[in-house]
Amino acid sequence: MSLGTISARKLRGYLEVPGTEVEIPYTDVRGAADGPTLLLTGGVHGGEYPGIAAAIEIASRLDPQELRGRVLVLHLTNPPAFWGKSQYWNPLDGKNLNRCFPGDPQGSASERMAARVIQELRRADYWIDMHGGDIHEELVPFTIFSDHGSDAVRATAEAMARAYGIPRLIRSANVAGGSYAAAAELGVPAILPEAGQVGQLDPVAQAIHVQGVFDVLHLLGLLDGSPAPHAAPQVYTRFVWSRASQRGFWRARMHPGDRAAKGDLAGLLHDAYGDLLEEVRAPEEGEVLFAASSFAIGQDDPLFAVAAP
Repeated sequence: MSLGTISARKLRGYLEVPGTEVEIPYTDVRGAADGPTLLLTGGVHGGEYPGIAAAIEIASRLDPQELRGRVLVLHLTNPPAFWGKSQYWNPLDGKNLNRCFPGDPQGSASERMAARVIQELRRADYWIDMHGGDIHEELVPFTIFSDHGSDAVRATAEAMARAYGIPRLIRSANVAGGSYAAAAELGVPAILPEAGQVGQLDPVAQAIHVQGVFDVLHLLGLLDGSPAPHAAPQVYTRFVWSRASQRGFWRARMHPGDRAAKGDLAGLLHDAYGDLLEEVRAPEEGEVLFAASSFAIGQDDPLFAVAAP
């Protein structure tokens, strides 16, 4: 770490990523009493602004005198994608950072960035990786946690997800290279909450993240008090993504929050003359949680995702 200014027991500075020019801004909040360590990340995807803004707000609001343990906040985990206004991909290497964990310190830029984050995760007891609907992602809020790891890791991750307060939970099989999946493999309970959409800095989504993080801090004992009460969430166990088989012009027929039956028309892919290339249909029955909002779709781009019990 290269540490910047010190105020009380808050340390501000940048995590340098060896072999690159990337510097990740952080606030390291050290509590007045001993306790666990939480890693909190925003901006793993650079166009998901509510999580970034929430990370900045949370770092500002945390009072070291009230904290037991430590919260390490990475405000902007993927600066190249943020400043490049790039959806999904890190412009330095064309890779999705959230498919690169646990990373490789000798690899490409994204792999080195992932390895640097995991270096900090190895010192942590918990991880919250805040996301917020990338530039062309329309979605309703949901929280993902892994169904891998020990019984204790899975139970704690689910408890964190429930405390966060978003009413849709996805108990997910590990996604190769994903943050919460890498954490489970290392024995660290982690959640990935999504709130926000289409690259907007939505204050409502930002507030969902802020409240959710503070509720989890209460749950885990880093702060006194109890999480706010929440209604029992809908828990899904399958999250099925459909991707474009070819490049084309996309017109969605389903949107987040819609209920889909297997085979329902989800959207149409046309060529530049308006001629039909493909009818895209729901792969199974469930709730649509994500849909691409872009007219321009590349081959293998995600189009929509259906969650099912």
